Amino acid sequence: MIKRKPLLILLLNLIFYVNVNTATTQNYIPIKDDFDRSGIPKNILLGSYVGGRSHVKPMLDVVAILIERGYNVTLLASGRYEPSSEYPGLNQITLGPRLGVKELRRTITYEEHYKRFSRFIEISRNGYKETYEKYKKAAIEYNIDLFFCDVLGNDACIDIANNLKKPVVVWSSGLQLTDPVPYKNDPLYGCNISLENESFFERFRCALIQPLQIAYTMGRIGPPAHQLNNIRELMNINTSSGQMPKVSLSLVDTFFGFELPQPLPPNVQEVGPVLSKEYPPLTPELSNFINTHKRVLYVAFGTRFITNTENNNKILQSFVEAINRKIVDGVVWPLIETSKDNFYPTLKLTDGTQMQTLPILNNKHPHIHITKFVPQFAVLNHTNTKLFFSHGGAGSTHESLYTGTPMLVLPLGGDQMGNSQKLKSAGVALTLNELALDVSDILNKMSILLEDEKIKKNIKKMEVLTKINSRRKYRAADLIEYILHSSGLEEYVNDDFLKEWAPAPSRMGFIKANNLDVYGALLGIFLTLIGGIAFKLFKLISNSSSIKIKSKKA
Repeated sequence: MIKRKPLLILLLNLIFYVNVNTATTQNYIPIKDDFDRSGIPKNILLGSYVGGRSHVKPMLDVVAILIERGYNVTLLASGRYEPSSEYPGLNQITLGPRLGVKELRRTITYEEHYKRFSRFIEISRNGYKETYEKYKKAAIEYNIDLFFCDVLGNDACIDIANNLKKPVVVWSSGLQLTDPVPYKNDPLYGCNISLENESFFERFRCALIQPLQIAYTMGRIGPPAHQLNNIRELMNINTSSGQMPKVSLSLVDTFFGFELPQPLPPNVQEVGPVLSKEYPPLTPELSNFINTHKRVLYVAFGTRFITNTENNNKILQSFVEAINRKIVDGVVWPLIETSKDNFYPTLKLTDGTQMQTLPILNNKHPHIHITKFVPQFAVLNHTNTKLFFSHGGAGSTHESLYTGTPMLVLPLGGDQMGNSQKLKSAGVALTLNELALDVSDILNKMSILLEDEKIKKNIKKMEVLTKINSRRKYRAADLIEYILHSSGLEEYVNDDFLKEWAPAPSRMGFIKANNLDVYGALLGIFLTLIGGIAFKLFKLISNSSSIKIKSKKA
C-alpha cells in the first residue's frame, strides 16, 4: 500500500516538471535595449591640446563606439598622431606641432616637478588665442554639437563650447584635476597622494604652505590665471567670473581598486581603464627574442620625459647586472630617441669590470634587445614577460595591471608621481627616485617584485579588477550619447548640469538641504518650552518667597 505523503510529493514533482517544460517550450520575446537615434545631434569634436597617443588614444577608444553607432567625430589635437587605420571614419585636423615637449625636457632633472607643470601651463596659455581660433573654425566647419575635451591645458576647448552654448564633456586620467578633496593631494606638487596617515604638521604644510609656494612659483614662471582672463576679455570670450566653466560631464580614466576612494558628484564618472579591443602583434624579431628568454624584463619610459645621462647609464648597468645575477634572462627596451649622447661610453660594473655602452645599444649583447618601437601590450601579454620597468604613465599602468605584470616605477613627471604611489599602495609595484637612482636598489627591488608571494597575490586581484572595470568604456559612450540626446531638448538649453544628475542640495540651498530650518524650528520650540517652564518656576518661586515674607511679618 502506497502511503499518502510520498504520493503527494510525486504529484507535486509531476506538476513542477510539466510547468518547467511548458515554460521552456514557450517562445519568449527579447526586450529591445536600443533606441531611435534619428533626432539626436550627430557631430562630436574631440580636442586635446597635449596630443600624443597616451592622451588621445583612450578618448578615441570611447568615440570609436559612437562612430559605430552613426556619430561623426572630428579629432583636433597637437602632434603627428595619425590613427586613421585604427579608427576608420574619423576626421582629423592638427593643432600644429606637438607642443611643450622640448620645454618640458629642458627642465627635467633637478627642479621641482610642479615647476615643470608651471612651464607647461605657460606654454598652453601663451598659445591660447591661436588654439581657440582653430577650435572655433573647426566647430563652424563641422557643425559641432558636442565637445569632448582632454582637460590638461585645454582651456580653449572648454571655452569655445561654452561660448557656442554646446555641451562639453571633459576627460582626465585622475580625479585631482576634476574633483579635488582635502585628504588627497598630488605628488606633482610635493605632497603624498594620500594624507590619511600624515602628521598634523605635514597636513598643515600641504593644505596651507605648499599652495602658497606653488602659486608664487607659477606666477613667477608663467602667466597667472587672471592674465588668461584678460586674453579672454580682449577676444570677447565670456568668462565665468573666476568660477569653473560649465561642464556637462567629467569622465575619468581610472577605477576603484587603483584610485584612492572618494565621494563623487553625479556628473563625475569613473570609466577606466579604457583599453582597445585589439592591439598590434609582436614583430617576428621580438617574438623570437621573447620566446627564447623565460624571464623577460620590459622597459619603457614614454616619450614626453627623459632622465639624464648618469641615470641612463645606471639603468643600463642594472640590466647587465640583473642578467649576470640571473634575476632576469632578457631585456626589451624601446629607445624611441636612441641617441648615443644620452649614455656614457662605458659601464662600471660592481665587480670592477668595465663594459662598452655602444655595442649594447647596437644590439650586440645577446640578452638585451634595443629597438625603436614595441607593441607594448603584446609584450606585456606574453607569458615570458615577468616584470615591467616603467615611468608609470596611465596607459602603461592600465596595460600592466590588465596583463598581471608587476611594475618597477621610475616616475619622471606629470601624473606618473601619483600613479606610482597608487600602485605601491595596491601592493603591485615598487618605486624609484630619479634624483637618487642606485643600481643596488634597482636590483634588490627587481628581485622582490619577482619573488614576493604577497605581490603575486595582489597582482592577481588587480588583474581581475582591471578586466572587470575595462568594460566601462561602453558606459562612457552611453553617457556622451545621452548628453547629445538631452542637448536637443529645450528644457536643458540653459542648465549648468543635467537635471537628472544635479543633487537636490544644488537647488534647495544649504539651509534647506541640511534641514537647518527644521532643526532651527525644533530648537526654537525647545527653547520656548524651556523658557516657559523656567518662567513658571521663577513665578512659583517668587510667589512662594513673597508668601513666606508676609507670613513672617504677620
